[in-house]
Amino acid sequence: MNTIKANIGNWNVECLPDDGARISVLQYAGKDLLSVKPFEFNLPDKFYGEFETRPVYGYDDCFPTVDPCQYPGSKLLCRDHGELCWQKWQVQFKGNSLICVTESHVPTMKFSRTLEFSENNLKWKFEVSNLSRNILPFLHVMHPLMPLKEIQRLRFPKYTHIVNENKSVDLDLTSSEKLIKYLTGLKSGSYEMFFLKNVFNGNIELDFSNGLNLQIDYSPEMFPTIGIWWNNYGYPDQEGLRRCECAFEPIPGSNSNLSDCFKEGHYLKTESGETRGWEINWTIQQF
Repeated sequence: MNTIKANIGNWNVECLPDDGARISVLQYAGKDLLSVKPFEFNLPDKFYGEFETRPVYGYDDCFPTVDPCQYPGSKLLCRDHGELCWQKWQVQFKGNSLICVTESHVPTMKFSRTLEFSENNLKWKFEVSNLSRNILPFLHVMHPLMPLKEIQRLRFPKYTHIVNENKSVDLDLTSSEKLIKYLTGLKSGSYEMFFLKNVFNGNIELDFSNGLNLQIDYSPEMFPTIGIWWNNYGYPDQEGLRRCECAFEPIPGSNSNLSDCFKEGHYLKTESGETRGWEINWTIQQF
């Protein structure tokens, strides 16, 4: 498979243009920030969703939805974890930037992801150009899978309430401290997906056991929800396939299903012929 590689200062990055422009390696000072490719991949014996029919690791973009659903205002069906991870992209390095571009017909648009590397900072820049004649509603959710066992400390912003998606119930975890205690208490063999609703600011912080501190900064007005995927060797539930991973995902709606968010009126959009852009910033410190 074609692989684009670069070393930029303390950063080491690898990207797979033919595999949805997956970021297969992202390291700072030789230390992994993302989960790494499994030694081997086998299809699960039962169906866990289309996304599980490919190796699951590293970074993907979820657009225009995460959950498979019908695209608003049409009969088109959006694929599991969106359209972009299934496509070939155009990828190039230009200076200190990794530029990844692709087009989609569900919906009809051009999408670009640019990673701008500096000394200890990684700026993720995204753009959606609407190539259709209609308003283009969408969700965009970063999907950076991280090594759960390497996470030593977490900090989330304040929020109004939290929902356990697996069980469709609100949880009585009224503070970030209670949530973190709950997460770190989940035993091996479990997995959960949570939504932190109406966050007060756009900052997530975590420490890795390898000595790196990661600060994630974004617009809480654009992304009022944080999705937390916490998989402690529980999913998929089959011997040899269970992974140990987590992800922290700013979400522009109340959940990760575009159809639901469209009905609620909480989603992003671009007008016909227009381009919309946004940024999410990662800053690394060593301790």
